[in-house]
Amino acid sequence: MKANARTVSKSIRKLRVLLADEHRCVAEGLAGLLAKRAHSVLLVHDGAALMEAAVAGQVDILVTDIAMPPFSALQALRRLRQQGSDLPVVVLSTHSEPLIVREAMQAGANGYVLKQSPSTELFNAMAEVASGNQFISPQLMASLLEAPESLHRLTRRQREVIESMAKGKRTSEIAADLGISVRTVESHRQSLLDLLGVHSGVALIREAERLGLIPTGLHDMNLASEDKPAPQ
Repeated sequence: MKANARTVSKSIRKLRVLLADEHRCVAEGLAGLLAKRAHSVLLVHDGAALMEAAVAGQVDILVTDIAMPPFSALQALRRLRQQGSDLPVVVLSTHSEPLIVREAMQAGANGYVLKQSPSTELFNAMAEVASGNQFISPQLMASLLEAPESLHRLTRRQREVIESMAKGKRTSEIAADLGISVRTVESHRQSLLDLLGVHSGVALIREAERLGLIPTGLHDMNLASEDKPAPQ
């Protein structure tokens, strides 16, 4: 987050901010920056602590990175929205891909700002979402408008394929389960690799889980089930 000396709206000075980021050094630096503008800053480093602090009702806005243990901020956000929480949320991330931005907004984020943007952009985003509006970094909005619709978010079929992969199913099994050809499954797999910028099925699953695109632990649950003794 770049420092910027331009005047920022005072509308965030009364906000009690919940800041979530797994990287402690980065989080502490950002917390110090926010503390100069906001009423208070509560810092957490994982999804469980994020959920606990958000539902406690002692904060006015959430500023969060995406990837956090044991589940991503997008998974936490989906849970909060399902529980009826209307806490304003700004996602602060290094990810500029239309797929990730769209998934974050679909999960319930009100704003999306890049970490490499000037600090004033984050302050403006916080002021906007706290007032009931949405905010997306201008450079992100341009890429969203220019990107093909297929890059905006995972399709239902892509999500089914990657979740089946996470459960340890082979390509032929996925094809049979979904009623599609093996070649179609392989095409979806390659598209997913390209979308997330990885080069193997394992890396694809881990990155999708890390970003909250699929539920966490499907792969581990499959391994655990394989370790169980067969019924007698």
